[in-house]
Amino acid sequence: MPRTSTQKILVVEDNRTQAESLRYILEKGGHEVVIAADGQEGLESIEKQHPDIVLTDVIMSPMDGYELCRRIKENPATRSIPVILVTYLYNPSDVIKALEYGADNFIIKPYDADWIYSRIIGTLESAKQAQTEVISDPLAVSFSNHKYEIRSGRMQILNILLSTYETAIKNNCELQVADERLHYLNAQLQKAVSDLKQANEELHNKNIERGRLETALVRSNKKFQYMGSIIHHILLTQLSSIYHNMEKASFGQKEGQVEPGYFKKAYGMVEKALNIVRITCETLDPVVQSPAWIDLRDLIHNALREIPAGLVRVDCRIPESVKVNAYPLIEKVFAELIDNSVRHGKKTTKIRFSIENHEDVPVLIYEDDGVGIPVQDKKEIFSHEYGLSASHGLFLSEEILAVTGITISETGMPGEGVRFEIQFPRGSIRIGSDAA
Repeated sequence: MPRTSTQKILVVEDNRTQAESLRYILEKGGHEVVIAADGQEGLESIEKQHPDIVLTDVIMSPMDGYELCRRIKENPATRSIPVILVTYLYNPSDVIKALEYGADNFIIKPYDADWIYSRIIGTLESAKQAQTEVISDPLAVSFSNHKYEIRSGRMQILNILLSTYETAIKNNCELQVADERLHYLNAQLQKAVSDLKQANEELHNKNIERGRLETALVRSNKKFQYMGSIIHHILLTQLSSIYHNMEKASFGQKEGQVEPGYFKKAYGMVEKALNIVRITCETLDPVVQSPAWIDLRDLIHNALREIPAGLVRVDCRIPESVKVNAYPLIEKVFAELIDNSVRHGKKTTKIRFSIENHEDVPVLIYEDDGVGIPVQDKKEIFSHEYGLSASHGLFLSEEILAVTGITISETGMPGEGVRFEIQFPRGSIRIGSDAA
């Protein structure tokens, strides 16, 4: 903080808080301070106190700072006292008006101590040099449709212009600092928004995963209850029928009349009972694993292992790097589709896998060239009554797919082969680079 010789400074300020703030700063700098509450009181203090310099607020009533400055400069007894305007205003018209009323300098609010001290020192030095200057005729200036008459000396004009430039530089530096700070805060905000977006996406994915798991558990529990009831009923019925047929065949043997038809029926029922056990053992395993991204071509390849080589021709048109989000049990669905084509297609020689886009959603297509499904049976093939009686396992395949929101429907033409459309929920199938 610069130290100067003690000066008597008159502060004219109608805001008591602002006045005391200036008093504190100036007295800390070693100056004597006198305070006046308005312009009229300021004039009276000048006559009594004879200050070395006057700092006056601009916006006051009834006499503002401009008028106070004019009266000081028009009075030969006080003309030599430097006047510094203290104001929030800062535009070209304010500068010209300050010159018109004879101000020596100005200070822009808000201010700091060093800024005030430098203004006081510079103004006092300039005032000493201006005392010997001869004032020429008034200078007429026209600005913004208003005419001004400037009677200030060259040193006053130069001092005000330099102060204006200095203030502009200071404000520009502060603006640059604020701009850099704004850029930094904006970058931080963008990073926070990005982190929040990522966190929201992760939370959304976790909620989806949680929903899938909850659905899987509910479906798994229902499936156990549902299949337990079916197995109990079907096996009881099948075993009772087998018992009665074997009983009739045994009775015929005692009478000397062997009935091969009874043995054939019993054999068929045993085959159906074994098929029920096979299907349920493969699919009743609780879905305790989490869904995973599984390569679709690998699923098809593994499902084909159960079919003897050369029995049918497989045309796989699935692109490489296609992955689906599902439970590993989905492999049984493909195995069941292939098994049904071989066992029930009658004339099946070819199986084809492909992918089509339905409203920008990839759909897996399974087709064969067998006899197809009659129109009236298209929905029934997914019921347990039809599936068990015909040795189909499609009713369980639908259950397995539904656990992760996958749907299956049969849309083939009867007599031309089956066509199953397997549709995955959005975001649960990746193709190409997305599957990496």
